[in-house]
Amino acid sequence: MDKTTKTVAIFLLIVGSLSLISNSVWKPFVQKESLKISDAQLQDVVNQMNEMTPIFLDDITKLNRVHLEGRTIVYEYILEHDESEDILAFGPLEEAQLNEYCNSNENSYFSKVGVAVTSNYVTRDGGKLHSFTMRPSDCIGS
Repeated sequence: MDKTTKTVAIFLLIVGSLSLISNSVWKPFVQKESLKISDAQLQDVVNQMNEMTPIFLDDITKLNRVHLEGRTIVYEYILEHDESEDILAFGPLEEAQLNEYCNSNENSYFSKVGVAVTSNYVTRDGGKLHSFTMRPSDCIGS
């Protein structure tokens, strides 16, 4: 599998898995008429997500844990890959996750209620590979 195909496959698995996780634990807390979520409700969402972690999203990507930093949900992914492999291209992954964050029916709740999302990618031994944050202001028309 070439690098581009591998990156696309990983992205699709990550986004699909996050959609399922987010939709199942996030929706009950969002009040449709006001689209507000309290800090306590946000912590409950994170706690419920952590009940499903750690979970492999594909052959090399593990969602290790989720935590809060203020009103930012932080996802920690561990990439279990051979260090001799090419480094993954994170640009397309960022673009696709931002689109999901802003526009999907399942994950756009985060942007609509003013919650930022950070994705941290680390190696097995904790070495930082990549990190990016999506904020409601990053969405067109926000």
